Amino acid sequence: MTSRRWAWTASVLCITSACGGGGQTVPPGGAAGTVGLGGAGGDMLGGEVGGAAGATVDGGVGGAAGEVVDGGTAGGAGAGAMAGSGGAPAVARTVPDASNSPRLCSDLFDQSVLTAYSFEISADDWAKLDADFHDLKDVLAGTPPQTYYPIVLHYGSETVSNAAVRLRGKSSWVNTVMFDTNPKMAFDISFDQYDTHQKFHGISTIHFEMARDEWSFLSERVGNNWFRGIGLTAPCSNSATITINGQFYGLYVAEEGITKPLLAQYFPGNADGDLIKGGTEAHTNIGTTNWTKVQALDSANDMTTLRTLVDVPNTVLEWAAEAVVEDADGYYGGSHNFWIYDEGSAGYVWLLDHSDSALEWLEVFTPSLGYKEHPIYWWAGRALPDPPAKNYLLVINDPAARAQYVDAIATQVAKWNPAQITSWIDAWSQQIATAVAADTHKWATMDQFTMAVSAMKDMVQNRPQYLQEFVACENGDPAQATDQDADGVPWCNDCDDSNASVSPSAPEVCGNHIDDNCNGVVDENCPGETPGFPGEPDGGVPPSAGADAGVVTDAGRG
Repeated sequence: MTSRRWAWTASVLCITSACGGGGQTVPPGGAAGTVGLGGAGGDMLGGEVGGAAGATVDGGVGGAAGEVVDGGTAGGAGAGAMAGSGGAPAVARTVPDASNSPRLCSDLFDQSVLTAYSFEISADDWAKLDADFHDLKDVLAGTPPQTYYPIVLHYGSETVSNAAVRLRGKSSWVNTVMFDTNPKMAFDISFDQYDTHQKFHGISTIHFEMARDEWSFLSERVGNNWFRGIGLTAPCSNSATITINGQFYGLYVAEEGITKPLLAQYFPGNADGDLIKGGTEAHTNIGTTNWTKVQALDSANDMTTLRTLVDVPNTVLEWAAEAVVEDADGYYGGSHNFWIYDEGSAGYVWLLDHSDSALEWLEVFTPSLGYKEHPIYWWAGRALPDPPAKNYLLVINDPAARAQYVDAIATQVAKWNPAQITSWIDAWSQQIATAVAADTHKWATMDQFTMAVSAMKDMVQNRPQYLQEFVACENGDPAQATDQDADGVPWCNDCDDSNASVSPSAPEVCGNHIDDNCNGVVDENCPGETPGFPGEPDGGVPPSAGADAGVVTDAGRG
């Protein structure tokens, strides 16, 4: 490999055959007739053409052409559009997501190809990474190893010699090590670990999700693309393979992180707020996070207080979108995988954190429930569900807030296009099929992959109809407001429509370990009883991750 140096345009890395186009726009010059600087052309390596220089427009001074490095050709003059503005940015090429939303993605997340990455890592560092992977004590304690190891990464003809890799995940990590014959690592690959300014195709870190419980390998990808299409914050993602030290390792869902650049797309002019994972881990403004405000949110016990702290209209739209994709492990459907973002005076808004346990997940692992997970009482019929989250319960137990949430479900399900989403599934399942077959680390067999893809398509067709029936029931449509147990409460408002002694109007019976009044809490206000949650095992101790070998439990994912 020839010696090389990094070529930069506004902190965007260009190596080998990367980064065509013009220079990064610098701060604009004055108005027409004054002198402003055009953007500098991008430097290129390895014989490619340098970035176009900014043009002189109405007195603006054009930027310098790209530097010739290792035989590259200097860029020519670019066209500026306004006085003092630079040429076209020499950032990574961009592509649309599957929804063709206005927010573009790095070309690393092109939907039309199965992207392929490979990296080399020293034998010593691989041994350390493998030791981290198999030592579960820190993962079980909630503090998984975060050590990065140096790698040389290859993507097509491009090479990054100072990239870094670390393990990612929590409960899926535990499950694969404990129960799988050939356990599979999930990775973060970072381009700015050793050089904080470095990016690759505009991206600082790529997350590679192992998709252990996601037998289709497509739930996360479909969910992210649909969320983006309806204007909700979600990362760009596609499917990718990884080869390590010359050996094919496996198929992954590759996605960008929830970072400030992504926040800037969805919160223009307001991307500097606190971003907090699970309400406990600061991911932006570390050291200056407003924990007093977070504590106030944790302490909120009524909707009046919650409305002063939360952007309720946009938050229930996000929860409703999770209900549409039947996310069994988000905030709706699981309570612990979520982000909150502080919009400032508008308050916190909830953001999606993974949809890998959505779409086909319940059809595969809880076929008795399938696509009919209740949009309010999502825990009903679930085996070993997680406890419903406190703020979610505040909303569904308040009539006005609950109505907002029902309206949000009606809004989001109207945006679900079964034909479009089925076309994604058909195209992408064919795109990845060979890689699925070659992945010796996957949990699912090829027959299970095929079954999961079929289950996903079944859910895509049937879930929206079920939700439309739910909304019609909520709106009092006699044809839909059925009452199987004849307790006077239609199914849409009943957490158990097969038991007449259970409904929102029923009294809570102490000691029976049943949520008699459908408020998401078991045995509240009972002398000598510690309140629990629906589906909680006797004794109040949630099951450990993967209580049965190879079996996914609701409390055992993350």
